[in-house]
Order: sequence, then C-alpha cells, then structure tokens
Amino acid sequence: MTITERSERADAFALVRTQSASMPSSMRAIADAVLDDPAAAATTNATDLAGRAGVSPATVSRFAQHLGFANFAALQRSMTRAVERGIHERESTEIHAGVAVDDDVATVIAKVTEDVRAVMADTRAALDPHALDESARKLADARRVVLYGVGASGIVARDLHLKLERIGIVSSIADDPHNALTLASVIGEHDVLVLVSHSGSTVETLEVAHAARAQYATIIAITGHASAPLATTADHVLLGVAGAESALRPAAMGSRMSQLAIVDTLFIVVAQRTDERSQPLLARSRDAVRTHHRN
Repeated sequence: MTITERSERADAFALVRTQSASMPSSMRAIADAVLDDPAAAATTNATDLAGRAGVSPATVSRFAQHLGFANFAALQRSMTRAVERGIHERESTEIHAGVAVDDDVATVIAKVTEDVRAVMADTRAALDPHALDESARKLADARRVVLYGVGASGIVARDLHLKLERIGIVSSIADDPHNALTLASVIGEHDVLVLVSHSGSTVETLEVAHAARAQYATIIAITGHASAPLATTADHVLLGVAGAESALRPAAMGSRMSQLAIVDTLFIVVAQRTDERSQPLLARSRDAVRTHHRN
C-alpha cells in the first residue's frame, strides 16, 4: 500500500486520539505530548517534540508513518490545518466519560449517542476520499467480490454484501475461516476481496488476505489502524475509528458504527459509478418487497 498524503483532509488529532491505544509505549508518549498541547505540536519541530515526549526524533518519524502520513512534515501540516479550523477542541464535560454501571437510562442514552456523534466526526476526518474512490472503482469493475470479517466485523461485511447484490455486483460473503480461505484461493486479478477488521491483525483475516494476494486479487481493507498488518497488505485502505471504550462499551461497538458509515459511503459511490444499471435494479428490488409492508 502506498501511504496517502493526508495533510489536505484529515484531522490529525482525531487519528492520534483514536489510534494511540494500540501504539507502542514510546509512540503513546508522543501522542500524549501532541494531545496535551495541540497548538504547540503543530508548530514545533520533530526534535523538540521528541524531547517533550522523551523519545528519539526517529521515533517521531515512525509515529507519523504509523498514523498513515509520509513523514512528520506531512503530519505537522495536518495538525496546523486542524488547529486553524479548531477541530482539535473537545468538550470536557462528563458526557464524554464512559458509561458507568450506575448511570441512569437517560445518561446512558446521552453518552452512547454522543460517542456515536464523535465517532462519525472522527471517521469523516480519517477516511481518505481518494482511497474510497479507488475502492469504489475496483468494486464497480470487479468480475466478482468476496467479503469477510470476523465477529462484529463480519456483520459489516455482510451488510456490504447485501448492498452490492442489490445493484447487480456479484459478491460472496464468507461465513467462516475455511470458507473464506477457499473463496480467496479461487479469485484472481479481476476480482476484489474486501476484508473488515478494526484491529487489522486478526489471524484469520490476514491468512485470507495472503491467500488472495497469491492470486493477484485486489484487496480492500476496512480497518482502524493504518500501520496494521492488514493495512500494509491491502491495495486500498479505508480507515475508520473506534471511539471511546469502557467496560460496558468495548471498541467493537464504536468501530462497527464507523465501519457501517464507511460501507454506506462506499456503496453510494459504487452506485454512482454504475448508475445506469444500478437505478433500475434498486427500483426493482424496492418493488419486489413493497407488498410485504403494511400500509
């Protein structure tokens, strides 16, 4: 995967905030320094930031690349634009705290919906329009599409499968690792494999990716980590986020919302690219189930 220049679109602070938990301790120290004083991080050089975080300048460079930037200068341009727009600022109210066991229902509703709003905002910042456009082009032109995800990610993969079927794109959803490996082994250079994995490090998903790579299929990854093994294996990476995590709300809940937003956006762009055939098929599919809805 070629690292996409993010400085023109992404909120760097959203990327730092959502990916810091999975970073090595040295990179987490840089993330803390960045989030403690975003304005300073946007204007300092790599050496000074390294000094504030207690790490080497080389680690700062790796930190930028971990987030999907070509180098620290690209990350800094993104931080500068974010500071100028003011989108690094967050409300510091209790509503952003994780759901507690003794929260009443109204507070649970407020916290969960607020976290969903934050996840959507961060997904918008993290998602690369160029990568999404290229992914849509590959799907629109594919001879066949295979989709796979483990656990909650599998639900997202199935959602995209059902959407693509509605507009006449031949797709298959793998239900288990053996089925996924079988499908990945029989696709080729004119086919597309879509893999959904927030961590980007699920063993089964990586095995499927390697099987498809051996057959020269195009691989699209929907993941939450730009430097994860899956992201480095894929041809196109659609980056999502997880949102706040707590004992009652694991990362899988937040990442699912982000992934579904990515899938919806991807489907719409594919439908735009195939409008001549998509519109009649969508109309026919709506008509097919219309009699099953009560007035």
